[in-house]
Amino acid sequence: MFPRMLYYLLRLRRNLHLRPSKLRDLQLKKFKALVKHAYDNVAFYHRKFRDAGFRPSDFNGFDCLRKIPTVTKFELQACSPRDLVARNFNLSSLVKRTTSGSTGVPLTVYVDRRVEDFYSAVWLRSVLECGLRVGDKMAVITDPRTFPKGKSFLQRLGVAERRYISIFESAERQRALLQEFRPDAVKGYASSLYILAEKYGEDLRHIGARLVFSGAEILNKAERRVVSSAFGADLFDFYACTELGWLAWECKAHEGYHINADSVLLEFLDEDGEAVTPGEKGRVVGTSLINDVMPLLRYELEDVAVQTDDVCSCGVTLPLIKSVEGRADDILVTADGRRISPTVFFPYPFEDVDWIRQFRVIQESRKRLVIQVEAKKAVNNKSEIMEAAERKIRSLFGEEVEVAFEFVDKIPLDKSGKLRKVISYMGKRGRS
Repeated sequence: MFPRMLYYLLRLRRNLHLRPSKLRDLQLKKFKALVKHAYDNVAFYHRKFRDAGFRPSDFNGFDCLRKIPTVTKFELQACSPRDLVARNFNLSSLVKRTTSGSTGVPLTVYVDRRVEDFYSAVWLRSVLECGLRVGDKMAVITDPRTFPKGKSFLQRLGVAERRYISIFESAERQRALLQEFRPDAVKGYASSLYILAEKYGEDLRHIGARLVFSGAEILNKAERRVVSSAFGADLFDFYACTELGWLAWECKAHEGYHINADSVLLEFLDEDGEAVTPGEKGRVVGTSLINDVMPLLRYELEDVAVQTDDVCSCGVTLPLIKSVEGRADDILVTADGRRISPTVFFPYPFEDVDWIRQFRVIQESRKRLVIQVEAKKAVNNKSEIMEAAERKIRSLFGEEVEVAFEFVDKIPLDKSGKLRKVISYMGKRGRS
């Protein structure tokens, strides 16, 4: 409902410049209320807290967070919806949000229209800060299963038009639809935007987009430059998930990702569950401070990110993530146990090679990597370039690593339309 969403937006915009202490107090108030609500009304959490010997009265502040056990997707998938949804909500009246299932079985999260409106307001707050205007036209390249069924209040008035384009359409068709619509902003999966930019280059500038919003996957610095240059537009990356909504976003200063700390609590933990210090990589654990329909408390996102205590020059006081490194199962591991982020690996082996469209690394074990390569064209010195790439890879992984190159016509997208740059079988197969 537009009036409610507008009300949320006005409230949220006031939080952009809150003092950090006030923001923390707001988080604490919301978190404590959610813990009590989950214990009283959600069967899954009542059991989980009881088994852990935890009661809501035991929680006195964020120093006590470790008393509350974390929750994994696999635990939730084993439960019935009635066990996960608060008993004061009617299942038949709720909205289902289903994860892409790109790394396994999808998870369904339940919300109501009120929570949906709040998430919409969080998104709108961030894109307005990036320079979007209320009446701007936006093209959205996404999974067709997420296309909205109707028009928003503004769209019914003939403003803020949206054109939804399937990620499964060919690049040629996507470009044609963009040129026909001529949006002020383009939003899409990072891989879809990169494929378009790499294929058509500065021809995309004829679309006339002023802003580009990317998400769902990570773009490395080289890919960001390609996309921004091709569209002739400023690129803003967003960090989000179906389970918890919009987590963090880039502003015009591009000094990191502002965490939407008034709607989500993010923790960055080491392998022992302790908070890492700012600047260190940590696995991301999150809590939606908004969704009381199906509370998710200390939910394991299976991502790795780096938090920073830097203050952004843009003036927004929301805390920052320095970088999102990728999914925990996308982290590469060397023979001696060192962990290498995809943001370090890509595009390092082929950073000076212009005939490679894209490549993917498959880690079969700590001592074997398969590099899938999709070329733009045939070349004569392929073996020489592969030898150079292999030397670079061994400089990261050690001389004992076996590197195999596999040339493919096209690196396929997964069933959700995403391009997985790293596939690791180590955890799945228990290999060393």
